[in-house]
Amino acid sequence: MMIATLLVVEDNATQQHVIRTLCNWFNYEVHIVSTAEEALDALACSTMYAAVLLDLGLPGLDGFQCARTIRQEESQGATHVPIIALTARATDEDRKKCLESGMDDYLSKPFAPEEFRRMLLRWAYRPKEPNLKLLESTAQLKPLDG
Repeated sequence: MMIATLLVVEDNATQQHVIRTLCNWFNYEVHIVSTAEEALDALACSTMYAAVLLDLGLPGLDGFQCARTIRQEESQGATHVPIIALTARATDEDRKKCLESGMDDYLSKPFAPEEFRRMLLRWAYRPKEPNLKLLESTAQLKPLDG
């Protein structure tokens, strides 16, 4: 049973596959888009997303601009959705810029599957549909190829 739907905003096909695999492993449904503009359209059409997983280096609007636009829409009455940056940018300055642009949290790539699970539990946890599945070993994950 999938417990929540996440909006993944990632333009790299390999990263999309990895994130989808991890989300499915931890019983999250995913809707993947490749641009910030597609993410904004998806959010305008649905309030079903438990969180947004947002890459920073996107074509067109970047992740920072996307987060600021989402927060601006929320100030107009849209439903608040947690935004988590998933990025290869790993400096303290990058983290600060993410938070200043309205993101709720930040996870630097590459990350361990358990770090990812904990981040999802922190921001996309639904008490009526708990997901307390533990990852005992990364060897339990199915291969990410194919």
